[in-house]
Amino acid sequence: MEQLKGLWRDTKYLWLGFAFASVAFAAFGSWYHLALIPCLPVCFTYFAWMRYDENGKPKNDFNGADH
Repeated sequence: MEQLKGLWRDTKYLWLGFAFASVAFAAFGSWYHLALIPCLPVCFTYFAWMRYDENGKPKNDFNGADH
């Protein structure tokens, strides 16, 4: 759970921008862009578990090795 909080703390405006852009593209273009909305939580969760440790702090290494 702390991983999710850490990612949200660091990138909340980016994810809100993705959601807003999807709604805006759907309003001014095609409803097809709304398909991105259900994908956002999946991507958010993936990046939170991969990039943040159990304390909600960014991991230092990006190759997955724990030293």
